Amino acid sequence: MKSVIRRGALALAIALWSSASHAAEIQWPSFLWNDPGLAPALKDLKTTFEQENPQDHINNVLIPVSTFWDKQFADVRSGNPADIGTFYDPDVRAYIEQGLLEPLDGYLSAAGIDRTSFVPTASLGQKDGHVYAIPVVVNARALFYNEKLFRDAGVQPPKDADTFLQAAKALRRPQVQQFGFATASKPGNANLMFIEVSPLMVGFGGGFFKEGRPNANAPETIAALRLYKELFDQNLIPRGVETGSYRDMFAHGKIGMYASGAFMAGVVEAADKDVYKDLRAMPLPFPGGQTMSITVFLGIPKGAKNKDAAAAVLMRLLKDDFQLKIAQIGKAHPGRVNMLPDTFFDQNPWFKAFQQATLTARSYAPEGAEQYGPEIIKVVSEGLEAMLFQGVSPEETANDLQQKLTEFIATKK
Repeated sequence: MKSVIRRGALALAIALWSSASHAAEIQWPSFLWNDPGLAPALKDLKTTFEQENPQDHINNVLIPVSTFWDKQFADVRSGNPADIGTFYDPDVRAYIEQGLLEPLDGYLSAAGIDRTSFVPTASLGQKDGHVYAIPVVVNARALFYNEKLFRDAGVQPPKDADTFLQAAKALRRPQVQQFGFATASKPGNANLMFIEVSPLMVGFGGGFFKEGRPNANAPETIAALRLYKELFDQNLIPRGVETGSYRDMFAHGKIGMYASGAFMAGVVEAADKDVYKDLRAMPLPFPGGQTMSITVFLGIPKGAKNKDAAAAVLMRLLKDDFQLKIAQIGKAHPGRVNMLPDTFFDQNPWFKAFQQATLTARSYAPEGAEQYGPEIIKVVSEGLEAMLFQGVSPEETANDLQQKLTEFIATKK
């Protein structure tokens, strides 16, 4: 009975907020306001929402990604949170497990949003039948490739791991600083390194955790580590380069292949229209037949001062028109399925690989241990850096990580 009353109260709150005179200064600090794919759509949302609700204002404060995560968590834990929080897969689990997010069920019901329309990875934002965070975009990974560079090199798109490596070698042209592939190759950013190499790990059917247990020395994970190290050792990827820099190189036709999210197409289109014309995508050609995704979530932290107004922003984002805008503007799959018309795929044929990936992808967060993601990612990235820069073999790396992750997870039981 109490739960029924609570749901009714939430629905009534959003209804009253929508009809009554109100004024809210909605605090939404995030690194997303500078994201090349998502920022234009979010700024459009801000403009539309403020036009529809002229007494309200979204304070879209840009926070650098390098400091965002620690600042957001500290603000929430100290009782001084923003009204809207931004979360990736492991972060959202940590917040939910610690009871730091408001439930959104009543708001979704009042807005007529069916949670079953969410993408599969939306389940990370849910617990015990309640929704605590909504998915904004899903960046499932597929393999982008530059068709012109493949033609010039006389090679076909890869069908498996062997032809992938052969293509990477054929595409390499040192005299013009052209590379076969791109992935993380510089120390210092654990989260980005983990994300960037995850398509290899998951693509081989491996990963550092499986069903809540360390999986670093599984044969599939070791095979992926071997390929990663060979790409690095043979200079088939740009070495010592920031992620943004090699993405720019890909966008300007200097890299043949890149396992990334659909958002990268928007980056390419903005950078070089000719390269965009040659942009193609296919499922990852690795033996595991799997892929991974990053889901961007939004939620309302406990203690937020403008909960109802913040919820109204989130519900507006989930409406059909903005789901389509996210795809059109940001070239990314929105948080709900079946939102894209056939004309969108006609105009963006490369997107089909990402549509397929979205419906089947695994989260990049450590499987079964998502709430410990930041700590696990730090351990793994230190091991990967040792493999690349200190001459540690893939096998030694795998065994060392298995031991460290086993010791770590034992402290959580």
